[in-house]
Amino acid sequence: MALTHFCPSCWSEIATEPVCLICGTDLRDLSGESYEEKLLQALYHPEPTVPGRAATILGELGSKAAIEPLIELAALSSDLYIQEAAVVALGRIGDARALPLLDQLNREGALRVRIAADQALKALKRAKR
Repeated sequence: MALTHFCPSCWSEIATEPVCLICGTDLRDLSGESYEEKLLQALYHPEPTVPGRAATILGELGSKAAIEPLIELAALSSDLYIQEAAVVALGRIGDARALPLLDQLNREGALRVRIAADQALKALKRAKR
């Protein structure tokens, strides 16, 4: 089974060229990016399991830089598992900027997302005390 490679800038499928033929990104220049930056980019990966894993890791790291991207991901993703992972990560990070979305998803989300939002809201309230 051959590996599929994606450009981390435009997420186009690429071979092993040093420069993306679609967007022109020099793939050799990516080594200077931090692990957190690479995880933030992975939130937009087209392979459906990658954004959820990236969200989970960002939550475990407590990444404050991930708050806005995770809010966006949880609000806009049509994939319930990705939404759930983003909500859980927001709860772990514990930033009040996520409260409006978490409250909305707690009331209006799919069941698994509502449960995750409820747990995230409880975690945020515990952290406030």
